[in-house]
Amino acid sequence: MPILLKGSCHCGAVRFEVESHTPAPYQLCYCSICRKQQGGGGYAINLAAIHATLNVEGRENLGVYRARIHDDEHPTGETSSGERNFCRQCGSALWLYDPKWPELIHPFASP
Repeated sequence: MPILLKGSCHCGAVRFEVESHTPAPYQLCYCSICRKQQGGGGYAINLAAIHATLNVEGRENLGVYRARIHDDEHPTGETSSGERNFCRQCGSALWLYDPKWPELIHPFASP
């Protein structure tokens, strides 16, 4: 049975609810994007949730960041398919959605 997760940005302009079968952190991400964007501890804590259950209030305040990847596998640079959603008012990172895995959404839970 899924558990309802609730989240918001710092200023409250965006609030969301989503159901999750795995409400405990499943991944600590230390990639350069998460380290720079999340701040907390130098990594992002990602949860896994069911994209079809996402309910958002304040959608008009959402921004999407798609990172440019430069590493050994992408020496010429490539735009990530991952869509990092954030509040355009206060800058809070909210969740990651990647169309490669359309059934999932990954709310951030960094301290």
